[in-house]
Amino acid sequence: MKRFRVLIVDDEQPARDELKYLLEDYEDIEIVGEADNGLSAIKMVKEMKPDIVFLDINIPKISGMEAAKNIILTGEAPYIVFVTAYDVYAIEAFEIGAIDYLLKPLSPSRLYKTLEKVKNLYKQPDKWRESINNISEFMNKKVDKLPVEKNGRIKLLDLNEIVFAEAYSGEVLIKTKNDRYTFKGTIKDLQSRLEGKGFLRIQKSYIVNLNKIIEVIPWFKGTYWVVMDDDLKTQIPVSKNQVKDLKVILGLDRDK
Repeated sequence: MKRFRVLIVDDEQPARDELKYLLEDYEDIEIVGEADNGLSAIKMVKEMKPDIVFLDINIPKISGMEAAKNIILTGEAPYIVFVTAYDVYAIEAFEIGAIDYLLKPLSPSRLYKTLEKVKNLYKQPDKWRESINNISEFMNKKVDKLPVEKNGRIKLLDLNEIVFAEAYSGEVLIKTKNDRYTFKGTIKDLQSRLEGKGFLRIQKSYIVNLNKIIEVIPWFKGTYWVVMDDDLKTQIPVSKNQVKDLKVILGLDRDK
């Protein structure tokens, strides 16, 4: 009998305990680990190679959705089942390859159906692998647009329109030359989305478009500020940890 190795990811201990309790009724389920944030989930998937990951969405460090994308892109994708209190992410969940989407509080009968789906997919490994490969290929395609919102409307911004992004009061603000929008995600989510596309997170709250920096101002004790090419010529301090990287990228590191 195949025993399915399970990883449970949820930042709330009672939620993890409830799922463990329900899974105890299945002899072919073995719980191999628990994680309380997205980064730990990614690490534990690589180390433990579970067959199934039960994954909450609203978890610390990076969201469950971003963690799932990262896991799938490794090519060693387990069966991912989202377990959440919100139904608004269901479409995105299935688009990235989740096999099911369970709403809290968990229903034992609904969980049973999910596990039966896993067992059926396990019997068709080639079909499952083809599906994951197609999803991974789709996710790797470069889409140089960012969905942002303003006044209840969604706009797709070309990445070269973005001057900088700022995390402020629980939101991520996107500044263009003459306008300001809101990005529905965390600054960490945005950083991941912009990776390798000419942007740099120069401090905890700011990501800047390197091509939109018009001036670098040396400050006290080896610190720097950058001046951005928006209508306000916004000045942003660079964290000490990022000064070296910024200088190398802009060709200001004279020791090289």
